[in-house]
Amino acid sequence: MANAGPSVHKACAACKHHRRKCDQNCALAKYFPAEKSDDYENVYHLFGIQNTLKILKSVDEDERDAAIESLIMEARMRLEYPVHGHFSVARKLSIEIEKAEKELEIVRQKIHICKGADNRAGPSTRGGQPDQL
Repeated sequence: MANAGPSVHKACAACKHHRRKCDQNCALAKYFPAEKSDDYENVYHLFGIQNTLKILKSVDEDERDAAIESLIMEARMRLEYPVHGHFSVARKLSIEIEKAEKELEIVRQKIHICKGADNRAGPSTRGGQPDQL
């Protein structure tokens, strides 16, 4: 016979952090299960609990997963790069893109020069009729 007692609800990372009982109405339980305590700690230290809840409430239900992932990513970036956060990574990637675009332009110019040199050389004598003596 099945146990008729109440089901055990494992506390989420947020409730564990604040040492409170996690119930079925916990707004953060879905996004921060107990295994994601590090992610919650990072988000909590950067945004705080009230701001995190405000952000969640301001976003449509179907976009909340993406919003939490964004908060987690921003918190990780701020932890890794404390001064500029994700901006330093974005700037670094932007500089790499600019370098690659400049290099691509140089290659295109060289290809254009090579094609122009081929056209000025005139028709090739290879494969044509042999020279007469």
